[in-house]
Amino acid sequence: MTRWIFISDGYPHLDISTPGIDANTKDAVTDFLTTDIGRGIRNIASYRERWKKACDGELNSVLGNGTEQELEGDRVRLESLYEQWETVYFTVPEFEELLDDYAAFVKDAD
Repeated sequence: MTRWIFISDGYPHLDISTPGIDANTKDAVTDFLTTDIGRGIRNIASYRERWKKACDGELNSVLGNGTEQELEGDRVRLESLYEQWETVYFTVPEFEELLDDYAAFVKDAD
């Protein structure tokens, strides 16, 4: 699995320096994190509550300001609501790792 490495030179700027991540995935993840989650442990906790509801079948998908996240079998589809980048797919463990690594980054930045 990928270990996500985030860099910031001041909020809201966020960059990803994870080796092997293509430009489209980098754009998708950056858009998702900055527009739909934002910074702050509370924001991440709130998102995770909605994501758990999607995983439990209570929601069909999670919609944010710029992206939609939906389970498709054993994959997570991350789609731009404004067609700014091509749809990206993650396994559920990869997506959970992304959320975990981002939470650790935000916590360390506080």
